[in-house]
Amino acid sequence: MKNYGGSKATIVLMIISILLVGGYISGRAVFSEKKVFISPYIFNQLNAEYEANTDEVVLCLVGERVLEGWKIVNTYKPNILNSSFNSMEYETCGSVQSYKNVIGSWHNHRNGLCELSDSDMFAFGGDYYKYGIELAMVQCDGNRIGIYSKDIINAEGYTFEQDSMKYEVV
Repeated sequence: MKNYGGSKATIVLMIISILLVGGYISGRAVFSEKKVFISPYIFNQLNAEYEANTDEVVLCLVGERVLEGWKIVNTYKPNILNSSFNSMEYETCGSVQSYKNVIGSWHNHRNGLCELSDSDMFAFGGDYYKYGIELAMVQCDGNRIGIYSKDIINAEGYTFEQDSMKYEVV
């Protein structure tokens, strides 16, 4: 009888490799090839909001899912209750019934970090489960936007680290 111990180890290593590459046994989100498509008009609008506001400000993103990711077709400014340099309170995107197809939110960070803060991640998780919000965008200068998808939210509503998605101005 032949000894197949070496081939069992090879199979186990192959399975572990597949799980690692697929992101199933990693603490980080699975890398997504999906993109966010932004029209030049919307991109200019986001840049104008960023430049005009030293305090944090938010825009709600209206759009649709497309095969390659998401397409943003419009924005609206929700009722902002309180805003300062590094925080804000606002009417949640998706809670306004007159706006259909809200897919995400955008806000600015004047500190140069295009990442979601802890409070951003907490709010994003809640917005996803309550209103189906799938994207969170953070702009930290005129040409840098961090984009995070619903894939960073686990079953308990908590978020975990994810690399920013790509966007395309089309």
